[in-house]
Amino acid sequence: MGRFNFQLSLRYKLLLLLTSLPIVSLALYLTMAADLFQKDKVAYVFDSSATVSRSLATQMRTELQGAYASLRTIVEHYDFTHREFNDVAKDLFSKNPKTHAMLFFKREASGQYEKLGELFKEEPAAKEFVQDKSVLARLTDQAVQNAMAFVESKAGGGTIALAFRLGEKADVDHMLVIALYQADDMVDAFSGGGLYASMVMTHGGAIALSESEVSAPDLKLLSDVLQSKANEGTAERKLQDGRPYLISYAAVGQGDLVVVSKVDRSKALKAVEVLLTKSLLFFIALISSTMLISIFASRQLTSALRELYEATTKIAQGDFSVRVVPRSKDEVGGLAKSFNFMAEEVSRLMSETAEKARMESELSTVKTVQETLFPPSQAQFGALRIMGHFEPASECGGDWWNYSRVGNKIYIWVGDATGHGAPAALITSAARSAAAVIEGLPDMTPAHALSIMNRAIQMTSKGQIMMTFFIGSIDLEKNEFTYASASHDPPYLMRRTGEKLGRKDLMPLNEVNGPRLGDQKDFQYKDITVEFNPGDMLFFYTDGILDVLSPDGTKISERAFLKALLDSANLPTNAEMKVENLRRILNSFRSGANLIDDVTMVMCEYEAAAKENAA
Repeated sequence: MGRFNFQLSLRYKLLLLLTSLPIVSLALYLTMAADLFQKDKVAYVFDSSATVSRSLATQMRTELQGAYASLRTIVEHYDFTHREFNDVAKDLFSKNPKTHAMLFFKREASGQYEKLGELFKEEPAAKEFVQDKSVLARLTDQAVQNAMAFVESKAGGGTIALAFRLGEKADVDHMLVIALYQADDMVDAFSGGGLYASMVMTHGGAIALSESEVSAPDLKLLSDVLQSKANEGTAERKLQDGRPYLISYAAVGQGDLVVVSKVDRSKALKAVEVLLTKSLLFFIALISSTMLISIFASRQLTSALRELYEATTKIAQGDFSVRVVPRSKDEVGGLAKSFNFMAEEVSRLMSETAEKARMESELSTVKTVQETLFPPSQAQFGALRIMGHFEPASECGGDWWNYSRVGNKIYIWVGDATGHGAPAALITSAARSAAAVIEGLPDMTPAHALSIMNRAIQMTSKGQIMMTFFIGSIDLEKNEFTYASASHDPPYLMRRTGEKLGRKDLMPLNEVNGPRLGDQKDFQYKDITVEFNPGDMLFFYTDGILDVLSPDGTKISERAFLKALLDSANLPTNAEMKVENLRRILNSFRSGANLIDDVTMVMCEYEAAAKENAA
């Protein structure tokens, strides 16, 4: 038997080489790139959806906290002797544009609820609300169990029906406040449409607010996602229409309310389909060109391929400016043009990467500039010693604090802009500029200062970004502390009545309160004055402290926070060491977990015996 010899010509060898290798290589690349891009896109959509949920949860928490503060102020003026709201309560109610109706109940020993009083404005919706027993019963049941509940009002127009339980526990005597409340911003936030569909649910599976109807099966699936009881999370589920959805949720921090956002997975990954289509078309075009090139291969082809090889080598070495000169108008010239297109795209992507690095550098510069807005962390004004600490949750923060001496008074400024990052940092800059002007005005009270800053913030942000704020002035000659608040977390006055401070010595400064800066342009804030004697301490903070999370996602409790504050305040050291000890306790609780909000704390210690020193 003779030996069988099969010899391919160079032409077919070239055809086989130029077709088989690119087909295999590009197919593998396309598969891996598509899979990687899809995973990256899913992660991006989850992150964006979580940001939407978190932002809506923050907005809702702020709105509900504001509603609670305004309703509680009215309830505090209820006359239990005559079992009616007094004139002050009625005046506060009538001047509150957001509250249309409210009812006040007390739980009796039998478990039934006795209505103590009601206030409503002469509006059909308000009158209908106070008579709607089904809504009142539903709100009562939910508020008793979860301390707070709300549903979208039948009246529409941006109103909600909400209830707050006044009392620590549901199984003992407590009171309920149920109100028809105007929450346009909050309701509008859930009716904007777009890629993400958002709603407000309870962990029990009830819908409180949604832009569209939710079927019972879908509601059950969404409720299963919330069973982990985590503050935030993401999941992928198939809903009743058979399509998979990417779901994220974030706890509101009020009652058991949770903001849930969902997006159709196919719509979210539309870019992946486009990429696959374009990549496949490019793949087919490239292979077709290669086959034609191999059929008509010649010396010119060899030289062109060599030129392409040398160009790709330069790109591999980092020279993305290299280009191939098309020497013909046939497929070889087309391949050269395709190479140039790819090189330009790579160069463009590199430029975008450099631009991103530049923006990150600018953010770092913004952070550096923002740090100049803060005063030195410690100061001494006669017998008053001040120590402050600020830690942003991202490159730029939305918290700001300051102290200044005007005449014989020392002013303390503490504020918290909505959210954090560069936009919030710009608002803090506006607040600092306004404060610099205010400090030069004669006989300035905290309330007047807040009114001026409110107008400045409103003019700066046009109501898009608001700021809680607290201003206090300390008069060491009169042993007085005068303050005004714009919906800020109330500081604590620690009045020393013995050798060791206890919970009874903590006095929250919440006697006066007003809307956030930037909310109501011409609002006039009010002052209140309390005693501030040698040995007493003041502690100011922002709500980022109560948002500190442990590595497993658990928030620090208010009880743990107050214990840490008292333990630090009782140390036989100065204000600096007390603040440092409190910061050490919070960091120990975090154990390296990221902050979800900026953290600011300021302690003022009125030393019982100190030398009079200038700041």
